[in-house]
Amino acid sequence: MTAESKTPITGGFSYYVSDEQLAAFARLTDMQRLEWVEAARQFTLLAQTPETRERHERLRRGLPIVPEETENHR
Repeated sequence: MTAESKTPITGGFSYYVSDEQLAAFARLTDMQRLEWVEAARQFTLLAQTPETRERHERLRRGLPIVPEETENHR
């Protein structure tokens, strides 16, 4: 459980954003928000493994994440 939500976390990931953080983001201009999103995108691209990169590309093309799923659905 997290202190913020009192809900058990069953998988994936979770994080807390404070009211102050939300207010700071709300004060950004549209351009600053786009720059923030672009910086986050660049960071995630740098951190990708080849496997993750392939999975993202498959999702972008509307394919199953792993190729084996395609064979099982035939």
